Amino acid sequence: MRLAFPTLIFTAAALLLSAVGVNAAPQHALTVYGEPAKYPAGFSHFAYANPQAPKGGTMRRSAIEIGHFDHILPYIDKGIGVNQIDGLLYSPLAQRSQDEPYTVYGLVAQQIERSEDGLSLRFYLNPKARFADGKPITAEDVRYTFDLLMTQGSLRYRTQFADVKEVVIESPLVVRFDFKSNENRT
Repeated sequence: MRLAFPTLIFTAAALLLSAVGVNAAPQHALTVYGEPAKYPAGFSHFAYANPQAPKGGTMRRSAIEIGHFDHILPYIDKGIGVNQIDGLLYSPLAQRSQDEPYTVYGLVAQQIERSEDGLSLRFYLNPKARFADGKPITAEDVRYTFDLLMTQGSLRYRTQFADVKEVVIESPLVVRFDFKSNENRT
């Protein structure tokens, strides 16, 4: 089984947004209180991002900036990791917008659906989403990664995802997170 860290790690708000009474339907974005998202489906970039920015290159950080480390995995507590690279190496299921309060947009997941009772969140994975080696990211990869994080991952993730009751694979590209309650919006 392949680790799907890129598919599971995302802002806690993306997973635990659970407002009761919001209509359930697949959407490109979710907001806490059901208000319209700033960006439409299929938007090309956030307003604060420069689509013409240079691509590629090398990033160098001094040891003074990041300290001493023995690995770059942000998912474990063992050893000394580099915490400033969390969002730089892996693509999340959903990405929080920096110019809206509590709005998340699908990234690896092309659509997100919150149940009307707020007890589940369904992710429709983009069929074009791939690992670095070109293999497709599947719902099984997401569930496997979640299970691995909950049993061997950092305490930070076990705490962050503590309200998840189970992860259900509905099809090869659809995964549902069921929650213990609908009261956690963090």
